[in-house]
Amino acid sequence: MPELYLRLLARILGPFLIALTLFLLLRGHNLPGGGFIAGLLAAAALELQILSTGHEEVRRRIGRFLQPGIGVGLLIAMFAALVGLSGQGIFQGIWWKIPIGPLVIDLGTPIIFDLGVFITVVGVTTSYLLGLSQAAERR
Repeated sequence: MPELYLRLLARILGPFLIALTLFLLLRGHNLPGGGFIAGLLAAAALELQILSTGHEEVRRRIGRFLQPGIGVGLLIAMFAALVGLSGQGIFQGIWWKIPIGPLVIDLGTPIIFDLGVFITVVGVTTSYLLGLSQAAERR
């Protein structure tokens, strides 16, 4: 049975970690950050959930999405890399300006690539952490 302080810590830190994850993911194509570090931070938030609620609960909620997510993330990252072939060359950034009222959002292949890396890292790392916690419980 997880301790009360872990459940309280997960409720307090969980939303903060997810907000920080989104911040790092969205700023990563221009400044330090990006898909890899955001994926590790999201996996840390999920590990906090594993520690506070147990691996069975987390596996029941998100376990069926982890393995397909790894493949989808790899496909998204590969798609973003290959889109550059339609421009100047492979891994060349292509940008689109999307106007939403007075706001203009720059969406490009680097953020799509970061999204693919993010999904892959979250899937791999969380699968590994769930396996570790399951093995530790057997001992």
